Amino acid sequence: MLSEQNIRDAIANAVLNFDSMTLDPKMDFVDAGLDSLDLSSVLLELQEHQGFDVPDEDVDKCTSIQAMLDYAASRGN
Repeated sequence: MLSEQNIRDAIANAVLNFDSMTLDPKMDFVDAGLDSLDLSSVLLELQEHQGFDVPDEDVDKCTSIQAMLDYAASRGN
């Protein structure tokens, strides 16, 4: 099951010079300074290490840590 810490770890591994521990779970990734390439890297990290796969048509649903957790819960991850 995907956890907040899994997402924070993926952000820390995928995005250099970004402290994922300071990110509010409900803050939009773009507002936090992450761009689409950063988000793609985070999703790839989660896919490789957690088995969390997001189809291209659902990427726009993963805009924050909380949104990712909600999306994962809706899919039974």
